Amino acid sequence: MKRLTLAEASAILIGTQIGAGVLGLPYALKDTGFGGIVIIIAVGILTLLTALFVLELAVQKEGTLTSLARDTLGEAGGWMMLASISVLSYGALIAYIAGSGDILSSLLGINKPICAVVFWAIMSGIVLRGLKASGEAELMLNFLLLGALTVAVILMLPRVDVENLTTVDTSALVSGVGVAIFAYVSHMVVPEMYKGLGSAEKTKKAVLIGYLVPMAFYALFVLAFVGALGGNTPQLATSALEEYYGGMGKVLGLVLPLAAISTSYIGVGFAQMDNLREAFKLDKRSAWLLTVVPPLLIYFAGLKSFVSALWLAGTFGGLLYAGILPVAMYVKTRKFHAPKCVGIPHGVAYFTGAIFFLIFVYSVVSLV
Repeated sequence: MKRLTLAEASAILIGTQIGAGVLGLPYALKDTGFGGIVIIIAVGILTLLTALFVLELAVQKEGTLTSLARDTLGEAGGWMMLASISVLSYGALIAYIAGSGDILSSLLGINKPICAVVFWAIMSGIVLRGLKASGEAELMLNFLLLGALTVAVILMLPRVDVENLTTVDTSALVSGVGVAIFAYVSHMVVPEMYKGLGSAEKTKKAVLIGYLVPMAFYALFVLAFVGALGGNTPQLATSALEEYYGGMGKVLGLVLPLAAISTSYIGVGFAQMDNLREAFKLDKRSAWLLTVVPPLLIYFAGLKSFVSALWLAGTFGGLLYAGILPVAMYVKTRKFHAPKCVGIPHGVAYFTGAIFFLIFVYSVVSLV
């Protein structure tokens, strides 16, 4: 297998994160003021810690996140990890297909389902080509994505009104945490990065880059759009650019989320394919079909809501696989093995796990 470069590995992680999550952050945090920035940084640090836990587990014993969970938490843990990853992955992929159909239809004036199928075919083809192709595609798309994101922030920052950032609704702070967690979940990519780089230290650098860059952009993105629009922030924040900048704003407001969705589809799709391949001992093409076909079928079956799919993915997938389970795996592994790459005190690990568990309980209770 061809080795990844540090830039390609970092791009895969950045691209997997800066996807659908960034599109919903301003709307989810529109009533939190500066508290939204605090949430973004706090959740970013917590998920960075659990991503480093996953890296330590991958260094101790190579494998997918599912096989690592099975080795540390037993068969039940392995199936729980696979289920949480699958819920997250399929929910995210459905959301990306639906979102791409809406965006391309607005840009090209073509039927939404046709646009969705074209997007699905191109991105699924990249996933099939493998990790190296995914890294190269992510690197190219990230330049487009971060460039468009930077322009959008620059356009909105002069319109920031401090009053929009000083009004805080405490209930919005709690509900916004779930969306923020979804924006950072990319842990299943970490073992693939380690496999592709072949170096624990390089992978650690890639993980740090892969989390700190999105953290900075998320904070600036929320600051610019919530600061400028306040409680009037739309669900797709960048759609507000058309109102201020006309045709140029419309194109930018649509190209930005399309690039974000594309990078996430590649990262999530490849990681899920590898998980299914390992869990069920499948050949590459069979695992690929099981990864990319069900989301398309579910989309055409009627689940065409971008927001509903993201909610499903984040609530019942992200909190388990990116929070609770990695902490449990790391703590148990540290009881028997000295750290090879990441040495984080048990107290910090327990505290991190407790926070994720409380958020998970709150999310479940709020549904009742």
